[in-house]
Amino acid sequence: MSIEQIAKDFTQKVMDDDAEGYQAFWSEDIVSLEPGDGPMTRVEGRDQLLQKHAWWFENTEVHSTTTEGPYVFGNQFAVRYGMDVTMEGERSQMEEVGVYTVEDGKVVEERFFYGTGE
Repeated sequence: MSIEQIAKDFTQKVMDDDAEGYQAFWSEDIVSLEPGDGPMTRVEGRDQLLQKHAWWFENTEVHSTTTEGPYVFGNQFAVRYGMDVTMEGERSQMEEVGVYTVEDGKVVEERFFYGTGE
C-alpha cells in the first residue's frame, strides 16, 4: 500500500472516530512524542500508547474536533487537528499537527506540534 493510501485511510479512520481502525496502522514498537516534560511526552510501544489514549479519554471531555489533511512527503504525512475540550474543569480550544512516520506499511512514530495560541 502506498504512503498516500495509508495516510488517507488512517486520516479517514481518525475522522470517523474509529479507534480500532487507526490503531491497526500502529507498529508494535510505535513511539509517540509530545512537547513538554510530562509522563506522556514520550511513549514507546503499542501498549503504552493505548494507555496514553485511555488516560486522555478518561480526563478529557471532547466537545468537537476538526481534522485536515493528510499532507504527504516521502515516508511521512501530517494531519492538522482542532479540538474544543474540557480538561480539569477548564474549556479550551487546541490546535496541533501530527506528523506520522511510516515504515513497512505501519506508523512507527507520531510526533505532535502545538499551536502557539496567537
